Amino acid sequence: MDNEIFEALFEIVTFFNQPQQDRDLLKRAEISLEPAALPIIVRVGRQPEISIGELANQIGRNHSSVSRQVDKLVKAGWLTEVERRDQRIRRVTLSPQGQRALLQVKVAREAAFRQRLAGYSDVDRSELAHVLQRLAATLNEQD
Repeated sequence: MDNEIFEALFEIVTFFNQPQQDRDLLKRAEISLEPAALPIIVRVGRQPEISIGELANQIGRNHSSVSRQVDKLVKAGWLTEVERRDQRIRRVTLSPQGQRALLQVKVAREAAFRQRLAGYSDVDRSELAHVLQRLAATLNEQD
């Protein structure tokens, strides 16, 4: 049973990590942004004032790569650098343009999920949401 849970989660993570999924989502949201930037926009939206180091760690990329990508996103108006309290640590937040884009992505993602889960009853979707929220909380517990 535990292996079946792991295998299912692995398939879900694989699905979400495919660059084509990000391309499709950006197209559906009508946002002109390179797919590699989407995880940055989403993570910064979920954690305003996140540091570049934390961001790199959470999306699984190296610091210098994320720093360069963030520079591009700041220059293009998607992100805003937060005033530095500590000169060694760079923090970013979404600009108004980035906030609008994140909202468009959220709406597009919800529409895509509604379409994918159309065969699920309301009860099934509610139960799925509850179990996934419980699993997420369990996985995020500190030992």
